[in-house]
Amino acid sequence: MDDLCARLDVAGTAIIAEEALTRKAMDQLRQALEKQPPWADLPLMIFTSQPSAELTIRSVENLGARANVTMIERPIRVKTMLSAARAALRARDRQYEIRDLVDELQRRVEERDNFLAMLSHELRNPLAAISLAVESSERPEAMVPEAAIISRQTRHLAKLVDDLLDIARVTTGKISLNKTEVDLADLVEHCAEMMRARADAHGLTLTLRIKAPHATVFGDPVRLEQIVNNLLSNAVKYTPSGGGIEVSLEAEHGEAVLSVRDTGKGIAPEMLTRIWDMFTQAETTLDRSEGGMGIGLTLVKKLVELHGGDVRAYSRGRGNGSEFIIRLALTQPKTAAPRRPAAKPLPEKTSSRRILVIEDNTDIRDLLRIKLHNLGHKVDTAEDGAKGLEKLLANRPEIALVDIGLPGIDGYEVARRVRRELDDHVYLIALTGYGQAEDRKKALEAGFNVHLTKPADFVDLQNVLGRVPL
Repeated sequence: MDDLCARLDVAGTAIIAEEALTRKAMDQLRQALEKQPPWADLPLMIFTSQPSAELTIRSVENLGARANVTMIERPIRVKTMLSAARAALRARDRQYEIRDLVDELQRRVEERDNFLAMLSHELRNPLAAISLAVESSERPEAMVPEAAIISRQTRHLAKLVDDLLDIARVTTGKISLNKTEVDLADLVEHCAEMMRARADAHGLTLTLRIKAPHATVFGDPVRLEQIVNNLLSNAVKYTPSGGGIEVSLEAEHGEAVLSVRDTGKGIAPEMLTRIWDMFTQAETTLDRSEGGMGIGLTLVKKLVELHGGDVRAYSRGRGNGSEFIIRLALTQPKTAAPRRPAAKPLPEKTSSRRILVIEDNTDIRDLLRIKLHNLGHKVDTAEDGAKGLEKLLANRPEIALVDIGLPGIDGYEVARRVRRELDDHVYLIALTGYGQAEDRKKALEAGFNVHLTKPADFVDLQNVLGRVPL
């Protein structure tokens, strides 16, 4: 039995005499079978001279649910044995084919997720350049409708890029949650008010009903807001003008129950379970007027499940609207849940600082130099890690904005060498397209003081600069 268990992964089938199936041997074989990969189902042929029912009770049940057993009674006909062996081997060959297909599918999924992550990162650089250019033109005396359109569409593109990156991370289990006590009522109210202007523009009535004003859950406030915003955005997108959207929050049996109901286009019965699959959408027209990539609801489901909750969709069919209900466990707040911070304050004017921008993208580098110079700072630039490090060590600026994906020496190595040579005499800001939690952690461990993700709001950058000690 030791020898058999050691060879299970290479065996086509196993022929076992009943005398070998002692209690100890069956325990050993059961444990070995339970360790098989999910695709494996090793055929076992047991030779027995006992009545089948008696041996089934004694052996098969003791071998556990992973045992695929065929009984062959003695005396054995050779043709019967050979026929059973051939059938077992064919079944085993089929399992290996399935294994290879699963491995290939897994490889393709990994390639897809890597592509989505890389695509998201690569798109951040042009988005950052466009965003900076738009912000530079948005002075009251220069504001034109075209600039507002570019700004709005740039924000939309940035959200699509974030969704692409998030779905790649979620499906590979690489997303992390920063959980804390969250006032869900406050969060839902904020999301609804932020969406109200968009609903009004589409001719929709948005109604908010908060029946549990102090519903507190334990979760990541950023991801919870993402969940609510995705559902509200879908409701606005798929509800014709003149319709309505109702958002309600109540407490029920120890759970917070959030409902987003609309009078929109509804969901066909056969799509109610499929809408959660990535890249799956209901019927679309050639003009793609409803837009979307079919990843918003996938993100919602994955993020809700990561919070230990449940989300379900309901609809009476096409043209009858739809309702999405999320259930999350309520928690008793240990402290008063913090209210949502006020709108982002405009930065105060900061004193002139000596700043070095290390960025290989020419447009971003030039735009940052111009904007920072217009704010009164003394700005120098470098286009790669080696030249940036040389200027850092030679000129010792007060602040350095450093891209991570630099040619030659990357931003992490630049930060590590600066900390070894100059200690804390330079304030290092990572300005990069890598924006996940592990990227921020890696940046801080390398020596950066702050991590900003492209396309960063220039107001955020100004606020960071205003906090740098003199």
